[in-house]
Amino acid sequence: MKSAWAMMAALGLLMPAGAAPEPLKPAGARASSTYEKYAAAKTVDGEVSDASRWISKKSDQPAWLEISLGSTQKLAGVHLYSGYGKDTPLDSFALQFWSGGQWQDIPSAKVANNQELALAIAFDDTVPVVTDRLRLWVTKSHQGIARVKEVVIWPASVGDLPPLPASAAKLQAQPQAAIPPLYLNQSGFNLGKPKRFTAPTLPDGTKFAVRPAQGGDALLEGVLQNHVGDFSAFNPANAQDYVVEAGGLRSVPFRVGPWWLERVTYQGAVDFMVDSRHYVGNSRAPCKGSYGWRDDHHFGWELHTLVPQWLSNPSAYERMPRQVKYERAKDPKLWGKLEPYREDAPDLVKLIHWGADVIVTEELTHELIKAQLAYFLYAWPTLQRHLPEQNYRVVRDYAFAHWTGDKADRKYPYDESPEHNLLALKTKVGTTKGAYPPGFSIEPNLLMFEVARREQRPDAERFFEAAHKQAAWLIANLDWNEPLTTKGQRMSEFITLTGLGHFLRVYPDRAPPGLAAKIAAWAQVVIRRSSNMWDFRKLDDGAKWTPMGEKPTMWNEPGNVLGLPAALLAAREVLTDAATRARLEELVYAHFDNGFGRNPVGRHFSFDAPREIEGVEFGWFKFLPGGIGQLAAARFVIDGSPKDGHYPYHPEKGDFGWTEGWVQFNAAFDISLAWLAFAETQLALTREGDEVAIRLRAPLNFDYTKVETGTVQVRVGGGAWQPLTVTEESASSFFLSGRVKAPPGAAVEAAYGFGYLGRNAKVK
Repeated sequence: MKSAWAMMAALGLLMPAGAAPEPLKPAGARASSTYEKYAAAKTVDGEVSDASRWISKKSDQPAWLEISLGSTQKLAGVHLYSGYGKDTPLDSFALQFWSGGQWQDIPSAKVANNQELALAIAFDDTVPVVTDRLRLWVTKSHQGIARVKEVVIWPASVGDLPPLPASAAKLQAQPQAAIPPLYLNQSGFNLGKPKRFTAPTLPDGTKFAVRPAQGGDALLEGVLQNHVGDFSAFNPANAQDYVVEAGGLRSVPFRVGPWWLERVTYQGAVDFMVDSRHYVGNSRAPCKGSYGWRDDHHFGWELHTLVPQWLSNPSAYERMPRQVKYERAKDPKLWGKLEPYREDAPDLVKLIHWGADVIVTEELTHELIKAQLAYFLYAWPTLQRHLPEQNYRVVRDYAFAHWTGDKADRKYPYDESPEHNLLALKTKVGTTKGAYPPGFSIEPNLLMFEVARREQRPDAERFFEAAHKQAAWLIANLDWNEPLTTKGQRMSEFITLTGLGHFLRVYPDRAPPGLAAKIAAWAQVVIRRSSNMWDFRKLDDGAKWTPMGEKPTMWNEPGNVLGLPAALLAAREVLTDAATRARLEELVYAHFDNGFGRNPVGRHFSFDAPREIEGVEFGWFKFLPGGIGQLAAARFVIDGSPKDGHYPYHPEKGDFGWTEGWVQFNAAFDISLAWLAFAETQLALTREGDEVAIRLRAPLNFDYTKVETGTVQVRVGGGAWQPLTVTEESASSFFLSGRVKAPPGAAVEAAYGFGYLGRNAKVK
């Protein structure tokens, strides 16, 4: 193998001549132990080979390698080469730096379940790595023997950590030049919904055509306007591959089908939440500042988003395969106060149980965490067939006892809460970290109001009053033109609008004055800032597209893009202007499309998308192999999104800025799936003699070759609710139907979903 220095020089091909970055040349290295001639110094000699390695002695204790830099430096990250030949890479390890007389972990450089021989490990400067020495702390390796070929250390002066040389990287993103500059959703489009693409290199007026990918006549033609081609009218009868052609360019193939987006993402959304749990997921090392899910902090929003998925489309999750099995905690202080669920419960219900169990067992009292319990309690009537009654009693008693407590149980990272009483008026607007979105207490208090009424509590009204007071404050004080009230809230923005929309739709007669106008004003700001060739909502009305830039501290924003559809749909439900509603729906799909490739670099936001999502060719540039969340081995990780410098169209800038998955990003995508299901669901009842025909339209047609089923709740004449199986009207139909006996004059009610995200219908 070529030396590390020679391979690094190859990076010059990506930059102007003479501009190739140079790694540091360490002063020396030492180790916890050495096997024969394989000394620690060989890890910093510039040679990547089996002959020039450090090998530790076999041990069941951690092995370590300490590297002296010779002087104090600020570091960008490392390239780490380990193993023997093409096998036995280091499994689990952390990089640490010497600071203040002790070793400190680098949060982004904790790696578990590694299978790669070469890793590029960037350092997030949440903790600036300024030091004169690094330590590699190896906790798991093949046969208890650490094998390290080379550690290449990059100073912060190089900017972003350079990518691994092509010859070293096992998994590589496709080169930018391979992506055709007709940018669209690489996977496909929902039948009957907006379908648009962007052609930034072609002049307006250029003709385009949609045709079968294998060739044939044009099936739809149009012309570009503002570099956008609209083929929404293209609704073919089958889901074969199609392409767009324009100006001598040809897009990647895509498909069109009923509920296509939902079809290719529902299982992945659940898989991620299964894998990324703390202690019981697919990486079990303790994660600092984590509770239910790894790296969730106090603003993970898990039950805020998992429960709405269940409320909006339960049959889709009922019929998924079961992966989760109950595990008892070795430490009873972590979870276990809730009795276990039924083993045949859907995975989504098991995840909801897990989230609530961690909160009550660990006695978490931060306001954002205890607010999650409102979702569990509200959904109880539709959860109880899968969970023991004891679960409800424990969560109910805990939530009501702690709702008004103004102290947190511990110090939380990134905490912006002045106090923790959820009935108190919140007048602070949080930062772009996403840890304190305005109006976060509105929806939890509305849910607790309903729970308290169900419990016949005399204090029920106080929850509604708190929500009303908070909504009134937002109406009077939030300026939607200020980016920090909208996109500046990063992946947590959805919280504000879903809460306001919920209030107005469910309690129109009790909503504070001006709420409808406030939501309409938000919609107009979104529409104004989305008037561009990407149909992408910008940060402001000037030149700023995203709050995320080139520095590691400017993080990453995919959760904002993929969570915006939830806010758009919540607003759309309560607005009446037809043109506004149509444009909001167009923007819903434009932002999903942005995450699937209709963006300035033409890549899906997930590095693993080509291997995990049907029809995706180009995934994100890279993934983070470490990090507190340890998400490298999790499925369906949302890794990255274009930064401000990529817009309006600068694909030549390539991979820059921070890239890292986060539970909060996937949670934002999950809430958009929930609101999309609610928006798409319809329920109709028709009396036919002594029977009532029930027809459901919902995102349930995921197999176009199979007649699928769902379950609607039905009651006749005010009796008990009973499940009724509804069946697809054909193998690839939008509709499922069933019938129920009902004497003439007896009222029949039907419901699909539950509560504020359910649909109901009634007929006599």
